[in-house]
Amino acid sequence: MSKPKILLIEDDLDLAELTLLYLTQQGFDLTHSESAQAVANLPTDLRFDLIICDIMLPDSDGFSLFAELQARYQCVIIFMTALDGQQEQIKGLELGASDYIVKPVNPELLVARIKANLRKLPSEAPPQSVTLHDFTIDHTHQQLTIGDRPQKVTTQEFDLLWIFAQHPGKVLSREYLFEQYVGRPYDGLDRAIDLKISRLRKKIDSYQIDGLTIKTVHGQGYLFNYQPQLSDKG
Repeated sequence: MSKPKILLIEDDLDLAELTLLYLTQQGFDLTHSESAQAVANLPTDLRFDLIICDIMLPDSDGFSLFAELQARYQCVIIFMTALDGQQEQIKGLELGASDYIVKPVNPELLVARIKANLRKLPSEAPPQSVTLHDFTIDHTHQQLTIGDRPQKVTTQEFDLLWIFAQHPGKVLSREYLFEQYVGRPYDGLDRAIDLKISRLRKKIDSYQIDGLTIKTVHGQGYLFNYQPQLSDKG
């Protein structure tokens, strides 16, 4: 699952640094521009899911920049500004902004507003099968196949394996796995996901397939990988 990409347009560099740090920690992919000109200089192939735009910029204002941003990126745009007047808020929303946030804003509230606005985006249909070398996991038919051999897995094992298989070679945190598997935020105490991963690992090991592993990365999470050893024919 790719991280949501956010463009932050903010000329207060101290505020921008704090915002970048916090939102990055919350799992977002941030790009920062401090002016309208800096936005114009961004690579043309960059795409964003959401833009947070200040209104009072050194070389323009967010209201004037809005149409350009909308045409170029076609994504959710939020104004975040110290201008708290009712007329400014009405103007921003009438332009087409998805939200208008007045500074200062609580960081947790900002994240909540961002997530709420991202949910407005049309979601892409998720892939229904994943193939890694000769390992195929078919979500539609709840089927795991290695080579030409179907493998027996329980529904719970399949659901957990499906999460791993979508992120091969990437360390997945306990928090992420818990939230994806259980469907609610991780409370920091529940270790049920560790037990389920342990059982899945035993099942994976029972296949006795070289290179198919679920490894514990201490302090970070779990890593699913499949790197079959190629035979040397010559």
